[in-house]
Amino acid sequence: MTVGKKAAATDRKPKNTFFAARAFVLALIAFFLPLNLGAQKSAGSAQRLFDQGAAFQDEREWWKASEKYMEALKANPSFADAWFRLAQCDCQMDNPEAALERLQNAKKYAPGRVDVLNLEGLALITLGRLDEAQKIFEDIQKKYPNDIDSRFGLAELNLFKGRVSGAESLYADALKRNPQNAKALLSLALISAELGKASQAERFAGLAIQAHADNPQSHYVASYLDFRKGDMESAEKRCLAAIQVAPEYREAYELLALIYFRQGRYAEVLDLADWALSRDRNKGESWYIKGLSELMLNKPEGAIKTWRLGLEAVPEDEVMRAAFELLVRENVDLEDGRRKDWAKYHVQKAADYSKKYAGAQMRFEYQAALRLDPTNYQARSAFSRLLRAQGFSENFLAQLKFMQENEALQEALERRKSEGRPLSDDESKAALVRLSDTVEGYESLLENTLASKWNVNPFYLDKSRWTLGLYYMPAQEPLAHPDLARVACEHLSLLFRGLLGTNVLAVPKAASSYGEAYADARQNGYDYFVLASARENERDIRISAEMNCARSGILAQKFEVFKTGNNRYAAALLSLRQGILDSLPVRAVLLERSGNDVLVDIGRTEGMVKGAKFAVVRKGGLKTADSGRGQR
Repeated sequence: MTVGKKAAATDRKPKNTFFAARAFVLALIAFFLPLNLGAQKSAGSAQRLFDQGAAFQDEREWWKASEKYMEALKANPSFADAWFRLAQCDCQMDNPEAALERLQNAKKYAPGRVDVLNLEGLALITLGRLDEAQKIFEDIQKKYPNDIDSRFGLAELNLFKGRVSGAESLYADALKRNPQNAKALLSLALISAELGKASQAERFAGLAIQAHADNPQSHYVASYLDFRKGDMESAEKRCLAAIQVAPEYREAYELLALIYFRQGRYAEVLDLADWALSRDRNKGESWYIKGLSELMLNKPEGAIKTWRLGLEAVPEDEVMRAAFELLVRENVDLEDGRRKDWAKYHVQKAADYSKKYAGAQMRFEYQAALRLDPTNYQARSAFSRLLRAQGFSENFLAQLKFMQENEALQEALERRKSEGRPLSDDESKAALVRLSDTVEGYESLLENTLASKWNVNPFYLDKSRWTLGLYYMPAQEPLAHPDLARVACEHLSLLFRGLLGTNVLAVPKAASSYGEAYADARQNGYDYFVLASARENERDIRISAEMNCARSGILAQKFEVFKTGNNRYAAALLSLRQGILDSLPVRAVLLERSGNDVLVDIGRTEGMVKGAKFAVVRKGGLKTADSGRGQR
């Protein structure tokens, strides 16, 4: 279990930039849950089953352990230790709701047990019920001031609330009371690393290994710290040491896969991913890194197959889906029938968003569906209705004409027929007539628009005002989705397409430094360049970006997007896109003049409102500002 995964449903978020280490520190909870408590004696088969479950739990075989504990409870429903151990396994399998139910039974048969109360507090943290968890830990501290586990619980609460110094103090205090406490040492190592205290982090990790050489988590954290500082050779050795101590330590195998990936040892990554998937087919990170490694080995069809299977197992993995669809866009023909099936996911999500009247999210999903399957009638017709509802009549008409010219409706009718859901001949003819009549009606309605009066077709105007280059910096810490920043930048570039006024280009290669991005942007004549980085854990995603003037290299705007909960990747991209759009000054080109009237190539689509005023500047007289955003 990684404590805090489901806490994403809350509105709480860290108050500072402390991010990656929080997830690792919270993950230590599960590993250090007490496993050798001296179970209460229960005669006969219940005790034997309990002992078998404990053996499986020691080997981190949570499902098998749970099965044995449940069998023990059938034999003896009042077996408190079995209820407690079952709750531990639920926590490890990221099911805190079930854990809380088990703990209620444990409290019923063994009231007042501190270990039960501490685990209850940790499960509540996972669910985001922080105030309840805090009360439990504080009550324990009042009664048992020297209880270290409740101090750890309060420290984890501080981490979740972004109070790093408070957490550090609690861990340090626990270390004073027990200088060899593994959880305190490793937690302080991770916090120190995140705060930039590299030597202190290494010292704590070294002490943990000295005191607990037989503890795989000590070697694992040391490997993680080596990864952060770029020492892949040492990271590999320490990760292998963790596996040697605990051969079934899955998290260590996942870290080893990331180490090999960073080293370019993609064939070995494939072996590790297959090993992990043989034990858990629903591990999205394993599917993702396997597909990414196949892509790096120049096997795009293999990556497409892997990610397709991965998305069938873990459909909610947004980053894997984004990477998959970027690959499909470049490697699968538009006529390929698989695209229609892949587009269904986004059509359904858009329909779900329509029930919540979430216009921006609906548009995101419909456009994603249409990138996969441009002639998808269901998606395009729904998208066109959304445009009409938002008042974009010309865009609405353009969508209808596309459907008409590409026979999207006819194709949809044929598809219904092949699926055994045909419309009658009269219904089919009526649908085609309605489409034709709607096109004619809107053409007539738009005859008196400004474009018609001035004999200008707005769809053929070049409205590119600003050209931006998107660059990304690779993450230093191990992420569940390597290349997250690249995927985000390429996806963000697609989201800008169709937005008038911007030409946003994603640079496919990572920038080694600000200077490299600046030189490339200046050489290519961009107006601005955006240097982005991304971080994530199981609950959150953070995208940081700096928009700089490509002419002077001076910072124009900084963006820090933090999203949590479901659909956080899409929400983060939409937020960043809007931030960039809002930061770009409004520009227009004067097209025609008739007396005191002028026609400019800007309108409601670009956010214009009645009463807006413009300053007229000679052609070629505008440049991006030397500092800040804007022009001079």
